[in-house]
Amino acid sequence: MVTFSRYVSHLYRYTIKDYQTIDYAYCIDKLIEYAIKLNQDEQKLIQSYHVSEIPVESNNFAEDFKSIHDIVSENCPLCEHKGYDLDSLYNSFANRIANESITKVDYGLLLREYFAALRIGHAGVMLTLHSAEYYPTIVENRLFIEKPNDHFTNNGFSDKDEIIAINNTPIDRYIQSMAKYTSASTDAYKTHLTQCRIFTSFTDSLIHCDVRRNGDTLKLKLPLTSSILSNTPKAHYKILRDSIGYVCIESMMDNVVENFKQAYNQVCSLPYLIIDVRGNGGGNSNNGRLIAEYLLKEPQEHCVGGNITPQPNVYSGKLFLLTSNHTFSAAESFTIDLKESGYVTLVGEKTAGDTGCAPKNFTSKYGIWFRIPTRDPHFSPKGFPMEGVSVEPNHEVKQTVTDFFDDKDTAIEYVLNELINNK
Repeated sequence: MVTFSRYVSHLYRYTIKDYQTIDYAYCIDKLIEYAIKLNQDEQKLIQSYHVSEIPVESNNFAEDFKSIHDIVSENCPLCEHKGYDLDSLYNSFANRIANESITKVDYGLLLREYFAALRIGHAGVMLTLHSAEYYPTIVENRLFIEKPNDHFTNNGFSDKDEIIAINNTPIDRYIQSMAKYTSASTDAYKTHLTQCRIFTSFTDSLIHCDVRRNGDTLKLKLPLTSSILSNTPKAHYKILRDSIGYVCIESMMDNVVENFKQAYNQVCSLPYLIIDVRGNGGGNSNNGRLIAEYLLKEPQEHCVGGNITPQPNVYSGKLFLLTSNHTFSAAESFTIDLKESGYVTLVGEKTAGDTGCAPKNFTSKYGIWFRIPTRDPHFSPKGFPMEGVSVEPNHEVKQTVTDFFDDKDTAIEYVLNELINNK
């Protein structure tokens, strides 16, 4: 196996032009490529456990937790940057683990609380959830079913159902009770992500939902199982009003760049283009960099590392970017790049407030996997904090319940009617 240091030495030797000048751009691109490969190889080794099956026994909880806290203290500079008293945090959770951790479930849930207490979106313990693998649609702080998949339909759910309670707990109270397990760098994202996860459970394979439909309240049972994720394209397009392109980028994972290029080629000649990353929870930041090369007219530094070099067929029309509280990680660094270019108008909601800060995976003494950011607090090329602060849109527009029931997208309607028609 080639070590990282040997790889750097290899690049240094073979990226010298005339033995005098280092081709830094090529070197950085290759380093990013290699780092991605290392991460992919590591991902294959990671094990995630259901909370009742974690590989540590009750008599080792205290020792296991100390090993986790020591790694966090030594490897997560963001904790010091945020001004945490890590000794007090350790003592608080060590006491709770000693007094409250009777079972593996108790210990696993306290670990979730511990990482959530760090208030860092990319910090967390890797536990397997029971899940329906479906996010509700959040409108004006209410939670709805939109275009239910077969699993939901087969269990009695319908389009536009509103979820008003989970396990006999009113939805607002349920969200408040579960937020303590949610890792997030901003309060808005903590609430949003907890709302997104209402159809998951650490301990149960069945949840009970109270649903409001046409003024009536129904009680429905929802089995939670792990299913195979579909291989649907990560980017897709449509054309609005004959002259406006729309490309939705759902993830920065896997083959999204190729999916984007296929969609982009269908709309790149149009005078207006809307890029939608409202539902994009991130992935590989280098994918965002490569996509940005089709959208930004001038070269610029990628906020995570490397350079953005415009493609020959870079977009030349008027560009809009839709963002939301769900825009996170690699999707957020993509948003920062586009906003700092000056070529893009952002519409929608604030982003989640965390681009990653080089998250790395670790294991506890007894084999529980977790991840934490390992980079010092970082700023974009124009000085924007890369963690803890949300990217603000140029035009804040939120979906309304009225538009939702009329099958209208409030943010897209705003772009079409307020920003394009008025030009």
